[in-house]
Amino acid sequence: MKTRLNRRVLLLTLLFAAATLFFFGLLGYDMTAATTAGQAEDGRTYSVTVEGTRGDILDANGNYLVYNQPVNVLTFDYLQFPTGQQDRNRVILRLIRYLEEQEETWIDYLPIEFDDKGALRFKDKKESEIHRLKSADFLEVNDYATPQNCFDVLAEKYELEEFSPADALKIASVCYGMQREGFSAHQPYTFAEDVSIRTVAYIKENSHIYKGVDGGVTTKRRYIGDGTIAAHILGVTGAISAEEYNEQKEKTEAALADPDLTPADKDAISARRYSFNDVIGKSGIEAVMEEYLRGSRGIKNISLEADGSATEAYFKAPSQGDTVILTIDQHLQEIADASLKKRILEISEEQSEALAMGLTPAGAVVVQDVNTGAILASSTYPTYSLTSYYEDYPELAKDPGKPLWNRAFQSAYSPGSTMKPVIAIAALEEGAIEPNGGVYCAGTYQYYDVTFACFNNTEHGYVTVETALEYSCNIFFYEMAKRLGIDKMNKYAALFGLGEKTGVEINEAQGILAGPKRRDELGLRWQSGETLLAAIGQSDNSFTPIQLCNYCATIANGGTRYVPYLIDRVMTPDFKETVFLHQPQVAAETNISEQTLEKVKRGMYLVANEGSCADTLGDLAYPVACKTGTAEKTRIIDGNVVEGTDGFLITFGPYEDAKIAVSVVVENAGSGSSTAQVAADIYDYYFSTLKNDNSLQQENTLLW
Repeated sequence: MKTRLNRRVLLLTLLFAAATLFFFGLLGYDMTAATTAGQAEDGRTYSVTVEGTRGDILDANGNYLVYNQPVNVLTFDYLQFPTGQQDRNRVILRLIRYLEEQEETWIDYLPIEFDDKGALRFKDKKESEIHRLKSADFLEVNDYATPQNCFDVLAEKYELEEFSPADALKIASVCYGMQREGFSAHQPYTFAEDVSIRTVAYIKENSHIYKGVDGGVTTKRRYIGDGTIAAHILGVTGAISAEEYNEQKEKTEAALADPDLTPADKDAISARRYSFNDVIGKSGIEAVMEEYLRGSRGIKNISLEADGSATEAYFKAPSQGDTVILTIDQHLQEIADASLKKRILEISEEQSEALAMGLTPAGAVVVQDVNTGAILASSTYPTYSLTSYYEDYPELAKDPGKPLWNRAFQSAYSPGSTMKPVIAIAALEEGAIEPNGGVYCAGTYQYYDVTFACFNNTEHGYVTVETALEYSCNIFFYEMAKRLGIDKMNKYAALFGLGEKTGVEINEAQGILAGPKRRDELGLRWQSGETLLAAIGQSDNSFTPIQLCNYCATIANGGTRYVPYLIDRVMTPDFKETVFLHQPQVAAETNISEQTLEKVKRGMYLVANEGSCADTLGDLAYPVACKTGTAEKTRIIDGNVVEGTDGFLITFGPYEDAKIAVSVVVENAGSGSSTAQVAADIYDYYFSTLKNDNSLQQENTLLW
């Protein structure tokens, strides 16, 4: 699909600019507006840092996936906020009562609350915050201190004896938050976020009562839909940890040590220094592209005059981070998400007995452009919402379905019969079988004193490469394994990227390629019979869905293995300059003969159009090809032996001129063909865009 900027980008950019101007104008947020100086010393000029806005993340068509929305905030200005604790307490309590009257919330970091009987208790799922509260940096109390012990120290620390317990706890929460966030002349404190414009106006109109409290506009990270779209790809941001801070500090110091830097270069680097209160990308694209997404902070000078007034002006305006444009197609991603979830839940009803014993419904799907390596969609189920990630985290972390885990990139599965196409390639290329040769399948295969059975205990008769793939005949592939040996099998499997990281930008698992090397690592011996099992995707073989998709794409495009990628380009916030542009990278040229690939692709065509997937994939707008797989697994859950069968599918289409490859895995699916509906839904959408490609190009004239 052609990468293009949807006109929505321009519209949303203009709307954002208009909204920002509206808010700033309404709030009187002029750079040189006069304000009351409070208790600050006359004749002084202070510098206050102003954080830059984080960059946006867009899909391949210019649709916003992650963006920043203007929100109203109430902040405390250190230079004007009361210095006496009692005066501070009274201002804080007035603020809290007003917000409660307006049914609005304020930021509450304190992990203590009253229960239904009026007794103090620690809040649930706030262990890290409780530890922080008790630490030497704050209350300096013992680990076994009770909520009442902590409250007593807070009451003394913040002079709260004259207030009721309920009011004292609220005031203590704000004071604790101010200390926690490093409230100072250089660090304003955000008291409340996302409040109404009415509340901001009221506070400004009554500034003589709410000394040092101001209303302003900031931005908040927002996600499209319910926040689940591409959650594992996009990732989250969060408060910087001590380890992250030290790491970034070292990077900054190393950068500043360059003797060739100009003063302007040094200023630019310094403007991107991290503070202890900063937000940083924690996972996914947010983490990988931190360098680009992070904005540069500005500096605002506040001058205090002898008459008690103050003027403020930007010495250096803050700047927004760059815009990251992904290869993901939002609409295709939504189709993949919905279809995967629907099919998994349908299968879970069919496999209710196994699920009742502890196996969880789960799976993943990856869609890739076969001619570039671009990832067009990647879905994992179960998933989570980026919008409520931190609120939901305690439950998400304990969920047996592991919704935080990116199964598409990080789960390695025994691939079953999806291994067979590469074994067929190896056999043809190495001359283990002639292009038109075959093997007779009698339903069983004798290997020394061990008898191996064919798939479903079926006797297939004489099978060629094509029909062996169509029927998924184990006997044919046992014989190929015997003729090839494990080293030659693994030579081709590795050539197609199986059992090694693909190179995609975000975290992925390596997987395992079965063989003597793996057994040596485990201190075990490789048995010759294992070679037969490895040929049908068993033994130690363990691959990720993205590896399986990339392997399928390599077959589809004629033998070029690309490095999969998610990041298409990076642009300046105004879209006027391209900062980074991804060029497709070739990981390997397999140099497999065209004749070999056509034989294997023909076998995969038969699976989709005459074999086990014909009912689902045989009537699409364009013919496709596929290979299914199943893999049995055994787990011990609560002392019980629980058996399940994972289902797999690798597929590419259109058959004659491949554009995309798809891999699907559904845990405990029972069969590979049962996963085919997910691929069918993806093809239905994608093929509809192929038919309408010309009209789409004419409509979207604003291109990258």
